[in-house]
Parts: sequence; structure tokens; C-alpha cells
Amino acid sequence: MNIMSIDTSGHICSVAILDEKNNIFYKENSSHNQHTKDLFLLIHSIFDESQNSYNSITDIAVVIGPGSFTGIRAGIAAAQGIQLTTNITVHGISTLEMQAYSIRQYIENINNPIKSVINTHNNTVFTQVFSSNILPLSDISIVNHNSIHYDDNYITYKNIPKFTINAKTAAMLLLHKIKNKLPQLSLNPIYENTNFKKM
Repeated sequence: MNIMSIDTSGHICSVAILDEKNNIFYKENSSHNQHTKDLFLLIHSIFDESQNSYNSITDIAVVIGPGSFTGIRAGIAAAQGIQLTTNITVHGISTLEMQAYSIRQYIENINNPIKSVINTHNNTVFTQVFSSNILPLSDISIVNHNSIHYDDNYITYKNIPKFTINAKTAAMLLLHKIKNKLPQLSLNPIYENTNFKKM
């Protein structure tokens, strides 16, 4: 299995390839609002470095948000275009489950559920709860920033000093989900201004 992942949900546009030998290759570009232009340049560059091509890729992970409207549209459109011409299977990956997976990777022997929290620009946060194996235990919801609770019942990003989520995280997460037969997400985008149930 050779996985290519695409993350255009934030300011950084990134691409990764995780090959069948567990080698991981990564490229990023932080040019603001140029994800559509940068993405295929990064893909061609990472193909050269990893000695891969569309013919050798078995699965694509694309980050569907929560994140910026323009960025997410660029990533999903690119993944769908590649799928149409190559028949490679495309999987949606949320930034919420990426955060939970990063926390799981950092903390050994987690027993408590993991609560992912993604801040928006309008004083609200997206939140979702996962098991220690990254099985969703709740739906995605939006809460006011001041009403989010960090208690000992959940592990959150505040329990670790620093972490980064990007295309590399998405590739490793997709492999984890496939191996553990976890539910796969559709390519429905989750924009920062999406009208989820507010609590």
C-alpha cells in the first residue's frame, strides 16, 4: 500500500507519501492563498523524490477540515480530479481526527477518551470525542470558546507540549484507519463557517 496525502486546510499546503516500506516523504509550501497553484508542483516534486507516480499510489487521503473554505476546496477538487483519471481510492480525513491521532502518538497507554478541539476565527471551536484507537465517540459539534471544558475525563492537546498536524499526519492516520477497519469519512467538506449544531 502506497498512500499519498493532501492537506490544504490551513495556511500551509502540504503533501506526503507513505510507502509500503513505511518510508515517509513530505513537502510543504507556505505561500498564502496559492494552494491551487502550489499543490501539483508539490505532488510532482514528491513523486520525483520518492520515485513514485500516480500508477504506484493505492490510496489518497485528503483533509476535509474543519479549515479554510478556499484551501479545502482546492485539496478536495485536486483529489477528485486525480481519482477520475486514475481510479485511486480517495478518503476524507478530518483535522479533528488528525489532532486525536497526534495526541495518541505522543502519549503512551491512553485509557481516557480524547477530545479534539479546533479553534475558529469567530470565538467558537469545533470539538469531537474519540476513543484511544481513534474511533469517533461523538458527532462533530461547535461550542462557544468560553464554554469548552478541559477536565480529567478527557485527554486534549493541552496534555502535550507541542504538536503539528499536516499531510504526514493524514497519511499515517489513514494507514491506521485501514489497518484497524475504522469508519471512513466521505469527501464532504467541513468549513469553518459550516452550520453544525451549536451547544
